Amino acid sequence: MNNLDEVEKLLSNELIQKFNAINILNDYRKWYELAKEVFEKEIHVIKGREFRKIILCGMGGSAAACDAIRDCFKELDIVIVKDYHLPSWVQKNDLVIAVSYSGNTEETLSCYIEAYKKGLPLVTVSSGGLLEKVAKRNNVPHNSVLAGLAPRAAFPQLFYTLVNIFYKIDAIEKKAFYEARNSINQFSNYSKKIFPETDIRENVSKQIAAFIYKSFPTIYGSNEIKCVVERFERMVSENGKWHAMSDTIPELCHNEIVSYELYCPQTKIIMLRTKSESKEIFKRFEIVKDIIRSSGHELMELKPECDKIIEAIVAYFYFLDVSTIYLAVMNRVDPSKTASIEYLKRRLGEELNYTKILGLESE
Repeated sequence: MNNLDEVEKLLSNELIQKFNAINILNDYRKWYELAKEVFEKEIHVIKGREFRKIILCGMGGSAAACDAIRDCFKELDIVIVKDYHLPSWVQKNDLVIAVSYSGNTEETLSCYIEAYKKGLPLVTVSSGGLLEKVAKRNNVPHNSVLAGLAPRAAFPQLFYTLVNIFYKIDAIEKKAFYEARNSINQFSNYSKKIFPETDIRENVSKQIAAFIYKSFPTIYGSNEIKCVVERFERMVSENGKWHAMSDTIPELCHNEIVSYELYCPQTKIIMLRTKSESKEIFKRFEIVKDIIRSSGHELMELKPECDKIIEAIVAYFYFLDVSTIYLAVMNRVDPSKTASIEYLKRRLGEELNYTKILGLESE
């Protein structure tokens, strides 16, 4: 959508209010304060032990924080579990960190129960719920985050709590910890230019929403920021109530680029770049751009002015998430509502009742 004045009309304050986007936007306005607050809290961990692997268990918005940790600290042996069960290879010296913003995510609770029964070292993170209750009952170190946010808007609380945990167990060094702590300044920087009061000509989040509107976005990035690529696709769906696709370079160079031999009028491509790309990834991006443009498809390229990968990741999470809230308003839907997820949970509760299977129903 090229007429910027028309886009501004679709994102008027009246429509933002009408489709209840103001509340979730206010959660995002607080990201700097939410992140800063984490570093003022006491962190509860298992001290004085070395761990073979670190296994992070989480789903949805909680898993996004886990994915970001993996991509920010690639030197660590981190495994992400987004399922009901731990890997069969777990050993007694593998640390399991169960992360559930609500504390009631049944897949994460299942992994917690398995880890506890196996005698694995455990740490938990939630805003309450069953996870906090069972952790305290079992004397497992628990870390509380602020309740009352949309889980996807709780990223700063979850991510920086995990950063703190990793530092407390000596998984990351002081330099990496301080780089992570300083990365919260990206929220302060971007908060001045992504919210409704900033005109679309200066507002990258509005520009992204305008580009996506009435198209099916395909999102590309490198494995360096795989967490960002996946998060953006999922937020287009969860906030914007819209379909998206994603893939990573170099893998897409071995298959997906062939799709551009035919023109698909509803497909638009967004490339997520970083200043730290290796020369081989840089070259692949440039060639793929040529292929896409020669096919007639529209392409938008983004690259935050961030020298460190952790800064790029948190910046991307911030302004891309907000863009999907604008997309929801343009699509005339409430970004905060997730009716399909609530329906699925209700059916699961009636037909499976997994918390009862886990023995947690009476908690």
